[in-house]
Amino acid sequence: MTGSVSALRAEIYSLYDDTRPAEAASASLRGSLPARAVQHCPPVAAGSGFGWYVYPPADFALRWDGQDTEWTVLEENEPAGWRSLAGGYDGKLPDAAARLAGAPERFRDDLDIFDRYGGSIPFLDADPRAANTIELVTGVVARTSPGWCLLARGVPNWPVQRGLQLYEGVVETDWYTSLLPTILRLTEPGQVVRFYRNIPLMCLQPVHRSTLDAFRHAELVSEQGLADWPEDVWADFVALRRRRQDPEIRSSYRREQSRRVRENANYQPIGVAEADQPS
Repeated sequence: MTGSVSALRAEIYSLYDDTRPAEAASASLRGSLPARAVQHCPPVAAGSGFGWYVYPPADFALRWDGQDTEWTVLEENEPAGWRSLAGGYDGKLPDAAARLAGAPERFRDDLDIFDRYGGSIPFLDADPRAANTIELVTGVVARTSPGWCLLARGVPNWPVQRGLQLYEGVVETDWYTSLLPTILRLTEPGQVVRFYRNIPLMCLQPVHRSTLDAFRHAELVSEQGLADWPEDVWADFVALRRRRQDPEIRSSYRREQSRRVRENANYQPIGVAEADQPS
């Protein structure tokens, strides 16, 4: 790191010992992204591989009938018994209380922090005023280096499930060492939305406070119509488009990265691993 931006360290913990651990996001979406996109479109690879995947602690499903929401654990991919979240009822995993009972002796005196949830780990909570909006608690707690926050969002470029929306939020994890909230919104009445412990639920992406502050004070220039374009912007645009129109030239974005690497030893292409830099 340079300047005032400190080095990044991210720590991601789970209350569940058998949950799939958080892992670095995959530039190829764990092999599901077309090879052509990975090889010839660095922006897509960079976006896909930025952050860390977080997984749910169980296989479960939600459904909203237009008025109330129900949930169920999945057993062999089938609902084990629907339970209502109406009236602000908290959904809890069947073995959540037992997880707390098995906590190390050094933590036992502090388990009263879960008394509000009947001595169990919270899991699901539907908003009584908008029952299709649900707070999901994955049991994940994160801590980052001073100055760093985490943007919690859906998995980049992963196909979105029908009937589901994930809200995005920036959490100040350099001081907020608590359960990371995940807010879901069900959008289609009657649609069963399934979640699996081996499929990423969301992605945590690091954002430095200086970036957030720079955005708040940023100057935006937004012009419509060619008459207002500066000549240097137009010249850069034309040069890049000419390369793309040449049928003999492929991967013009990646070729430009290669040129910049050759001319600047300190240039690090975004979306290209150090061992796989264009040459």
